[in-house]
Amino acid sequence: MKINKRIRKFFPLDFYGEDRGWRFVIRAHNTSEVLDALMWRSFLSVRRQDFNLLHLAVETFSYENDYSEGRIAEVSGSHGAMMRVKMLGPVVNVSALNQAYLEKQAAAQALCSLA
Repeated sequence: MKINKRIRKFFPLDFYGEDRGWRFVIRAHNTSEVLDALMWRSFLSVRRQDFNLLHLAVETFSYENDYSEGRIAEVSGSHGAMMRVKMLGPVVNVSALNQAYLEKQAAAQALCSLA
């Protein structure tokens, strides 16, 4: 008896990252982008300010952020009440991040050649 297995499509794959409570998604569309997506998630979790993810985003997702008691006093002035804030996070394709990185490197090379 022959068993036919279905090949399920797993793509696009989303990799969630977080930097100080701010969340984002890196989306891989094929197998060659998976390692790049993991690398970008790690890099952007530490150095999010290097790339404008909102500018590169193809869509957004919503999530709720719970603030701890130490930050509640700073944000709302309430005394000990839990505060949930609805936020939007960007979804960025790996290809867009790779392109932005190449453009940034080309601009740096152009500045170095002028000097």
